[in-house]
Parts: sequence; C-alpha cells; structure tokens
Amino acid sequence: MKINIYDIAREADTSISTVSRYLNKKNVRPETKKRIEEVISKYNYRPSAIAKGLVAHSMKTVAVFVVDIRMPHYANAAYYIDNELSKYGYRTIICNTMGELSTIFKYVDEVSSQVDGIIFIGSIFNEINRFKDILQTINYIPIVSTNGKIDVKRSRAIYVDDQKGIYDATKYLINQGRKTICYIQYTNNVSALKKAEGYKLAMAEAKLPALVYHTNEIFSGYDITKNILFDYRFVEGIISGEDLLAMGAIRALRSQNIEVGKDCAVIGFNDSRYCELTSPTLTAIDNKIEESAVAAALSLKEMIEDEEASLDDITFNCELKIKESA
Repeated sequence: MKINIYDIAREADTSISTVSRYLNKKNVRPETKKRIEEVISKYNYRPSAIAKGLVAHSMKTVAVFVVDIRMPHYANAAYYIDNELSKYGYRTIICNTMGELSTIFKYVDEVSSQVDGIIFIGSIFNEINRFKDILQTINYIPIVSTNGKIDVKRSRAIYVDDQKGIYDATKYLINQGRKTICYIQYTNNVSALKKAEGYKLAMAEAKLPALVYHTNEIFSGYDITKNILFDYRFVEGIISGEDLLAMGAIRALRSQNIEVGKDCAVIGFNDSRYCELTSPTLTAIDNKIEESAVAAALSLKEMIEDEEASLDDITFNCELKIKESA
C-alpha cells in the first residue's frame, strides 16, 4: 500500500509538521517518534526528497474559521491573525462558515490535510465537540480557539472575559444613577449567554429588574430600540452585545429626540472603528480583538514549530472605552 506523510500523520495521531521534523532528523518526542516509526515500518515507507521538504518549504498554511466575515469582530480578528502569521511566512485560508454546522464540517474535511494548524474564532465552534468524527479528523492538528476549547490532543484556548466586560459596563451606568437599563442580546452562543449573565448579575446586585431583548439579526438595533421605547418611554440606558446593534439604538433614540449620553446612555461591545462614526461617538467595551488575535496566531505558530509548546490557555480582560454616548 502506497502512503504519504498525510497518511502517516493521521495513523500516528500527530501533525504533518511533526512527521516532517522526524523525516528531517529534528527533535520529536520519544513517544511520538515511536508511533511514526511503527507506521513507517508497517507500510515500508521510503520518503522522497519532496516529502522531506514538503512542510518546511511549501505548506506553512493555516486555516482560520470565522462565523461571518462581514461582521467587524471576525473581519478584524482574521486581519490581525493573517498579518501576524505573514511575518513568519505563513499564509491563511479564511473559512467563512455562517455558523452552519454543515459548512463547518465541509471546510474541516477540505482543509484538514492541507494545513499545519487551525484557528477557530468564536465560541460557536464549541459545537464541534459534540461530533466525534470531526474531532478525529482534526485530532492530530494543532488547534487554537478563541472563547472556546476544542477537545483534541493539541489544543489551546484564548479567552476574553466578556461576562466581566458587560458586568463592568452595567455597573458603570448604575453608578451614574441610571435604573431602567435594557440589554440587547445577539444570538444564543456561549459568549452571548455569558455577556447577558454579566448584565443580569450587575442588575441583580443593584436590585434592579433585568430587561433583556433578544435578536438574531445584527442590523436590528433600530427596530429593537423602538420596541424598548414602546415598553419603557423613559429608558435610561441601553447596552448591546455588538457595536452594530448599539449604532441602531442611537439612531432610534435620536429619531425620538432623546439626547443620547444624557437622557439615555448607549454602550456597545467590540469597540470597532465604526464607534467613531456615530453621533455621538459610541462608548463601547473593548474586547481586545487585536491582542487576542495576535496571541492566537503566535500560539498556533509555536505549536506548529515546537511539539513541546505550551498548551496553557490565555485570558484577556475587557476595557470600557468611554466616549460621548455614555
């Protein structure tokens, strides 16, 4: 039976780059070395010069999985990851999944034998952990995920404490003396639920009612705020799980001649560049997109190039960026 280094990596339960290091007589952990040698012996594999140099000279490719590349959070994260990895000669493949499991599985199947590692951006990719066949496909590939953990052998997570970020923002409005504060929740993924919990916790501590409005449409901030104003004409604060929702909220408030920042404060989440384009400028929670994306890129690079690389998770804290809207 004729096999290649991809087959060896899969059967030896390791990465393609590790097989390449072994073939190039570089350091590999003894237990991994033993598994590789057993596979090579089993199939009487004889590496060619092309195979020995394959990873070192022509792979250097990473897949970056995002939910929706149109959204500022994912676009910015992908940009910073690609920019950082390109400094070291890596290229990135962007897999735009729209959060659909069938699309995620399709991309995993297509890229798993073509890349040195994968970065998953967003807690929605935790869903992969429910499917053993998918985990088996990527079990030998170095994996980095943001705001979630993939249950494979070489996996590292980069977390941002979204819950505390929303909690601190809510406390900020409460300390201003605001009481009727509404929260606009976007989707029901792990990160979205944690954000909502941060809001609810702060409101509960202040003995104030939690007023949560839910949406799956990122551009619905205007309409939802109109609904909020119907329910609570004198709403004093609106916090949203995404900047784009908060921008719609500002437009809706201004259409009703409500002075944003004074009569009603508005806070977004992500602190994207668009926050400077609203009038008034949007106060937002900076969830450290650049820092976490660069950390993800460097972590994956280290895992690809060093089998002994740390698999310890990294956590960043959010920061409330005060502007004119709150």
